[in-house]
Amino acid sequence: MPVSQSQSVFEKLKASGFRLTKTRKDLVEFILAHRGHWTIQSLAAEVQEKIKGVGVATIYRTVSLLQRQNFLTETQMRDGGARYEVASKAHHDHFVCLRCQRIFEFENDKIETLQKEVAKKLGFTLLDHRMELYGECNRAGCKPKN
Repeated sequence: MPVSQSQSVFEKLKASGFRLTKTRKDLVEFILAHRGHWTIQSLAAEVQEKIKGVGVATIYRTVSLLQRQNFLTETQMRDGGARYEVASKAHHDHFVCLRCQRIFEFENDKIETLQKEVAKKLGFTLLDHRMELYGECNRAGCKPKN
């Protein structure tokens, strides 16, 4: 993560009352550099190898805080779990495979336009949304995750 970007993240976190020790700064930088869709459990396994002395509870709290501050987005899985990703500037939606749990990102201008039209028709000002579609992918080798 570029220094200027991490500084603005740290400034926003400090302003919200989050105490930033060196370990917490390292954790925030590690999380925000993480790519793809991940679970807190998989993140915790990687973090604990790289940053000594970080407990799972600290990881959960930090992920929750980063999500509340809109630095992370959450995708709910049908099994009750969640996957996270670093929030991107570009809006996108998700297809979630119920067998292999893989998440496919997509963008569709027609869907976005239709959502705005429906919101307007119903008298809503659309401020934000997320769309998660659930099904089964047709990828070769798609198998249930254990």
